[in-house]
Amino acid sequence: MEDGGRFLPALFSKDFFTAGFTSVPNLLFKYSRRLNLESIDILVIIALLYFQQTGKREPALSEFAMVINTTEEKIQASLERMRYKGLLNISDNGMDPTGLFEKIMDLWAIEKMQALQEGYNEVAASKKATERVETPYLDSLIYAFEQEFGRALTPIEFDQISHWSSIEGYSEELILEALKRAVLQGVCNFKYIDRILSHWAKQNLRTVREVKQYEEKFISQRQLKRGRNPQVSVRWEEKEEKYKDLYVNRLDD
Repeated sequence: MEDGGRFLPALFSKDFFTAGFTSVPNLLFKYSRRLNLESIDILVIIALLYFQQTGKREPALSEFAMVINTTEEKIQASLERMRYKGLLNISDNGMDPTGLFEKIMDLWAIEKMQALQEGYNEVAASKKATERVETPYLDSLIYAFEQEFGRALTPIEFDQISHWSSIEGYSEELILEALKRAVLQGVCNFKYIDRILSHWAKQNLRTVREVKQYEEKFISQRQLKRGRNPQVSVRWEEKEEKYKDLYVNRLDD
């Protein structure tokens, strides 16, 4: 008797696992509310999966009722409801839940796309926030441009200023100096300002002081070519007017 007591649990354990398990997709439970499935509908689907996985393709209503422990009328109503929703196809060949799994796949795909879009938006927002932190003077630059242009900047112009600051690495003082030169020339457009900044970058001029030193050297060389003696101590205010025409020509070279 004692040996039999030890044998029964082992036998049960063997049959428990060899009898198998009914595989039910977790997404069925996750999306059951969005599919408007009632509790009885979920039980019917689980029972259908059980029958299919045990080789029974055409279970009778009585078999559903026995497994779920409910009436055949409720089983019939549930099957008709799911067939009407396009979740279940009932034919002479049996019951096919392909429609249900297609609906689940659609909901899953929509959820994934939304998650990807949200992730993209978060990355974009984080990148923009980082750019704002890296260029804290961006607002002051925009204000200066709007004051000189006498109007609000367009989104493209805003992006151009941001590009100069965060991508090209031009300092605030250098961008403002380029704006000043453009205003002095009466050429208030971003293309001209970009040409000025690009010209300075090619000459490896990173500060306004370096720009002015470069200009002094440039003017001195032009004066020498014209047979004039360079004046080392020329005041910047006096030579700025002379430089304007020379600088325009230099950019066009």
